[in-house]
Amino acid sequence: MSVNTQQELATLSSAPLHGVTLNCSPDPTTADTPYTLQVAFNNISPLSNPERVWQLTDKGERYESNITLDRQQHCYQLHINCEGQGSFQLQHNQLDIDWQANGTGPSHYLQTLGMSLFLELQGKLCLHANTLVKHDQAHLFLAPSRTGKSTLTTLLTTLGYSLTTDDMAALYHLNSSYQVYPSWPKVRLWPDSAELLEKHLTTQQVQQKKVHERFAKKEITFTQQNNQQGGHMPTPVKAMYYLNRVDAPANTSEPLTITPINPSAALIILIQNSMLGDAYRGLGIEKQRIMALAALLQRVPFYRVTYPSGLHQLPDIASILDKLIQSKTQ
Repeated sequence: MSVNTQQELATLSSAPLHGVTLNCSPDPTTADTPYTLQVAFNNISPLSNPERVWQLTDKGERYESNITLDRQQHCYQLHINCEGQGSFQLQHNQLDIDWQANGTGPSHYLQTLGMSLFLELQGKLCLHANTLVKHDQAHLFLAPSRTGKSTLTTLLTTLGYSLTTDDMAALYHLNSSYQVYPSWPKVRLWPDSAELLEKHLTTQQVQQKKVHERFAKKEITFTQQNNQQGGHMPTPVKAMYYLNRVDAPANTSEPLTITPINPSAALIILIQNSMLGDAYRGLGIEKQRIMALAALLQRVPFYRVTYPSGLHQLPDIASILDKLIQSKTQ
């Protein structure tokens, strides 16, 4: 891993992530977050007798990702081969990172897959979701990859929402409610989406850069938004929304609809939109995790948001969605 990549990750790690303090120093640290991970940049050797827990190949028009997860007793190795290539090794509260210099850095994969592995082993549900906060209420937006989740949720930041997590939300069951801690304030977008957002993100301080020369996506960094109480604080989850983009709405007089999802369909959607895919059986947590998802659905409403495709329509869709969300939270 290059020195610059290590320095960038160490700088990011000065802020906690999903309720986890990342300590990149060899010295012990005191933290007021639920968990602390000791992070080091080391060469990672293959496990001597690994068990394959999970393997995923995800191909799209503009990318290909290959992910494998191996374990040997209490040691886990997560291998990433995408536009960024490298490995994470997790053993108890120690996280080692071994990353190749040519390609995107490890920060995006750490705050999504790496943190999901650690937190799921602690009993925290990790969903493929973006989190938006308004009026001290968190709203989770789930959707399959490549369906415009990040674009729509980023547009909602022009309407008074704070984007607190991108691509992954870890749910903590605290004080009889489900709450979400923020991640690093970054979102990755394809160029056409980034171009659209440049025209609308005029009232916020944001930084935009290309993720990597060989990778078309752009990374937008927002100003860090802290809870009103200050520091790294969780926000109660008010509702979850499944984004259902369609070629043409069934009712042209209502371009966007929000409808409750029945419990059986909702459970399937949450399983399909869990961060670690089919890994939970191999991790030995599948049964209790399904029970935890069912308990979540008893406490947090889950809605299907159906809207037409087309980037040019998204600003209007975001405005309509905001009004409907606010009508349900009053």
